[in-house]
Amino acid sequence: MNIANDTRWLTAFNVNLTSNSRKLYANGRQQVEISVSVTFRSRAIFTKEQLDNIRLVILDDNGAYQELSGELNVSTERDTRFHYYADTGAPPAPLLQPYSIRRRFYVSSTRPGGSLDRIYAAINKDRDTLYVSHTSVFNSSVEVESLTPLRLTRDDIEFSREDNHHQVVNATDWDYDVYQLSFKGRNLKMVQSVSYGTGSGYLYYSNVIEDYGYFADGEPRSNMHIAYAVGPQTKFRLPRSILSVRRRPASMVFIRIATHGPVTVSGDSRSLSQWGLIDQYGNEHMIEMTQEDNGNLIDFVMKQ
Repeated sequence: MNIANDTRWLTAFNVNLTSNSRKLYANGRQQVEISVSVTFRSRAIFTKEQLDNIRLVILDDNGAYQELSGELNVSTERDTRFHYYADTGAPPAPLLQPYSIRRRFYVSSTRPGGSLDRIYAAINKDRDTLYVSHTSVFNSSVEVESLTPLRLTRDDIEFSREDNHHQVVNATDWDYDVYQLSFKGRNLKMVQSVSYGTGSGYLYYSNVIEDYGYFADGEPRSNMHIAYAVGPQTKFRLPRSILSVRRRPASMVFIRIATHGPVTVSGDSRSLSQWGLIDQYGNEHMIEMTQEDNGNLIDFVMKQ
């Protein structure tokens, strides 16, 4: 294929960063916005098919142009859950010239941290003629810098408990504790929690303790744990009750249900409750739920 280096069809072919930083976390979720503008010569003929063919490319090790794929992914849709990298300054606003058309692309990365990638634009005039913004006539490109994804520690996570409700039903005490889990401070926000085990709203832990001790009263005790993903839910329908929770923004909710009396859960049950906590920059922080005191307390550990 012939790579054109003239202005007989295009008079300008520009690639610009239109988010406010070239940096992005290499987590496959955060994006940078790249705008491509093509300016056609007055009275030049072009088709919708040609415009739909505008794409981003890189040079491979053999000097051939390749579309973005694999570790550099491109979309024509922005994932609005995730913010652009919090760099200083405002995004540039290149002006369009007459006869110009702009297309926006959104690039994410899973490249190793510290990678720099030079990105160009390409458009086919026909089957045999390719225009690339890399040629000496246009000389336009952008550079994208991939950063190692952020990793939080337990000190970065707030995990609090409140005694929400207590009642007696048919001679059995039912006690409900509510835990909330969120990121500390104002700089990070949990936008999604992804389950890698038991899903949101399902029992993942139950334990029945037969009361045979010296001071035993003959009544068994039980503890149950349920996790709820990030979301707006503030009312939780549970065995024997509906709880109302003053929920912190961008938090997960965990509920411990304890019984003491003739009514217990169906039996002992253990299943994995592991969650990926995703922040507004697309970084995922893994936790696994644990318990203490035979399930009377809920806890968690950080996972890699």
